[in-house]
Amino acid sequence: MFKAIQKLNPEILHPKQIRASVITYWLKNHNLRQVQYMAGHKYVSSTERYQLNNLDNLQSKLEKFHPLNNK
Repeated sequence: MFKAIQKLNPEILHPKQIRASVITYWLKNHNLRQVQYMAGHKYVSSTERYQLNNLDNLQSKLEKFHPLNNK
């Protein structure tokens, strides 16, 4: 199944990327404790790391597309 997904999107290198994107999506739509439960994390700090993933992704997109960075 993973090979089929990789054919659709070659940027996906590992199944963990899918899990990380799902948890990041959940954090946008649910509160932290709900996502902790849905993800099966014992500690809330494990879930909070995915909030940082979202910020890193946003920062990279800003650097890529911001008009002052395009030279």
